[in-house]
Amino acid sequence: MSRQPILSVLGHVNAGKTTLLDHIRESKITEGEAGQITQMIGASEIPIEVMEDVCGGLLDRLDTDITVPGLMFIDTPGHAAFSSLRKRGGSISDIAILVIDIEEGIQPQTKEAISILKESGTPFVIALNKVDKLNGWRKESEYFTETIQKQSDRVSQELDSRIYDLMGEMDDYDIVARRFDRVDSFQENVAVVPISAETGLGIPELLMVVTGLSQNYLSDRLEVSEGIGKGTVLEVTQEKGMGTTIDIILYDGIARDDQTVVYGTSEGVDSTEVRALLKPRPMTEIRAEKEYTEVEKVEPASGIKISAKDLDEAISGAPVRIADEELIEKARKQVREELESAEFETTPHGIVLKADSLGSLEAVMDELQDQDIKVQKAAVGPVNKNDIVKARDEEDELRSVFVFNEGITEQAKDLIQESGVQVFRSQVIYEILEDYEEWKESLKQEKKEERLGDVSRPAEIRIMPDHVFRSSDPAVVGTKVVKGVLNPGASIMNAEGETVGTAKSVQEQNESVDSAPKGSEVAVSISGATVGRDIEEGQTLLVDLEGDDYRTLRDLEESLSEGEKEVMQEIVEIKDEKNPHWKL
Repeated sequence: MSRQPILSVLGHVNAGKTTLLDHIRESKITEGEAGQITQMIGASEIPIEVMEDVCGGLLDRLDTDITVPGLMFIDTPGHAAFSSLRKRGGSISDIAILVIDIEEGIQPQTKEAISILKESGTPFVIALNKVDKLNGWRKESEYFTETIQKQSDRVSQELDSRIYDLMGEMDDYDIVARRFDRVDSFQENVAVVPISAETGLGIPELLMVVTGLSQNYLSDRLEVSEGIGKGTVLEVTQEKGMGTTIDIILYDGIARDDQTVVYGTSEGVDSTEVRALLKPRPMTEIRAEKEYTEVEKVEPASGIKISAKDLDEAISGAPVRIADEELIEKARKQVREELESAEFETTPHGIVLKADSLGSLEAVMDELQDQDIKVQKAAVGPVNKNDIVKARDEEDELRSVFVFNEGITEQAKDLIQESGVQVFRSQVIYEILEDYEEWKESLKQEKKEERLGDVSRPAEIRIMPDHVFRSSDPAVVGTKVVKGVLNPGASIMNAEGETVGTAKSVQEQNESVDSAPKGSEVAVSISGATVGRDIEEGQTLLVDLEGDDYRTLRDLEESLSEGEKEVMQEIVEIKDEKNPHWKL
């Protein structure tokens, strides 16, 4: 028996993923969502009759038939949730459609999707959306192959230019992309189908391409085995009157309502008897449909809701098996092995990572390993108080929690405020990493500033004429900072390298300051110096650096201004002449 192919629709936020599916199933999922962005993973089954209706005249022109029983579309949110659709050794998706906005091109979430598609080995087609927005585009039929013939040379050339740009970008990923009607080999090239998800332009061709790929190259993969039902948890939800339920994609085997469901949890494997198998009606969407049909038996590929006791510990992305009593141990072994294949290497010290599913966790962990970021805990679910406590005990940049497409409990939020833990939360892996790197840089800068605050900074000052406020014990004189930065506590020397005293305090407009940069006019109390004997009006003085301060300043040289670097060199030359070993 052959099943319908499972297709995932991926792309950047607002690229048009859900709008594309809406046009096919003529539903209004998009309009009902906040910001018209898909909020949860969903599944829709498109029967063969609908596909034949959408493709219409193309079937006659190409003299071909659709032999698959239909298509199952998985509509992922605009992030790496595709990786949640996992099974041991790869993805449950047979083919993916990568939706790219023709105006925006490849964006951060597009890059994530390409990386995950390549890593999983999932064949995919590019739906180049919003081509009808090209200036001068003429709306004709829904068939791209007909409509393109009616466009002006300028518009056709503009479309070709955009596709060539995209081909160049895909080449950076070692992917050969071609417009679908110019593809030499669908096994070697990624087909680019220009579409408009809003008007339906090109959707018949898009369906024909994915159907053709399924029928011609994936027939072995679509064969269904008898026995244990195999699936992956999409979501764990609370349903009124049913308690905790799980939405799953059944991708192989048979599921019946008199069997036992075996599923993965964060602690291992659990099982419970099936209460009911529930299916949304055809041409509806599993997360939008509130009324389900109870069925006795389900064949793949199907999106189903399972009602059963004790499902609270099930986690998104976890493996599921539905089996008869005599096959329970075999099913438990399969789930255990699949969970073990998703175990992550953690370290005693590191950041805390929380994600919405096992697959998402894998995707983020791969990126963190590439970036050599240590992880002490990686788990599915919202950030809780214990996560913040774990992060709080770390030092420096490891005092962090990464949250990928998940929430934060109220208790954790309260603790975050007082713990000093940095939380990086996003639906885009790259955004988490970029924000983290930016924070690490600011942390480094803060530490440098702290270290700089503990040493005397290089400075050259000049005592201004007629600005002697006190001649000794200590001498108080008005000075101008010619170069560098003057700190209170710095030892002061003359141009011959002789120490004349210590800058006991530095005041600007009668207010004490911690530092006086170049150009400042400040009153300096110099203890140990007497005007007329040790120092004179108009005299240039320099900070007398100690060896320890000099070595610290060399380590932090990139944080010094050019003026500080110049005056430090002057100080070094003067001190070297008196004592070449002073730096040791």
